[in-house]
Amino acid sequence: MKEFLAYFYSFRLLYLIFAGLFFFLVSVTFDLIFIPKLDMPGDWCEEWEQKKIGYQTMDECVEFKTGLDELKYHHNQKMEKRQAAKGHGLFLSATLLTFLIMVLSPGKFVEHNITFKNYTGAVAIAVFYGVIIGYLLPVALEAMLPPPKEWLPNEFYEIRQARIEYVLKEINGTLTEPKAPS
Repeated sequence: MKEFLAYFYSFRLLYLIFAGLFFFLVSVTFDLIFIPKLDMPGDWCEEWEQKKIGYQTMDECVEFKTGLDELKYHHNQKMEKRQAAKGHGLFLSATLLTFLIMVLSPGKFVEHNITFKNYTGAVAIAVFYGVIIGYLLPVALEAMLPPPKEWLPNEFYEIRQARIEYVLKEINGTLTEPKAPS
């Protein structure tokens, strides 16, 4: 039992817990503020086409019911790319934070000083922690905890709604703009 408590109070475990919680909160906040997806009606596509990408097939809409649905679809596609970039950014940030802590205070992670000879090992450890902190813990916490709508302040949702209204206004402005003669 003593060994378990010693491990529980060790820096590595506490770092995983608190850094994972921090990156989870950053992830949820970014989703709310910077990645506003637009709701699509149930029957927004006239014709679907299957595209093959490598070994996978993917359905893609080729004919939309309205121009508004097409613009919403393209906006949501951009948000999917932004979501992927957010995931990569969280991983990279978690890895760099871990590496910085390791360089400044190597005794917290390894038993010896980090020198030029063993940077490879330090980078490998930082990447390992980056995967856990930047990818796994935010996903696990999102699955275990109640939806952010229940515990985040309403201001975040007001910002999200304002961003959605702004995007919809831009999309409607694009639809009503007269086309320039060619």
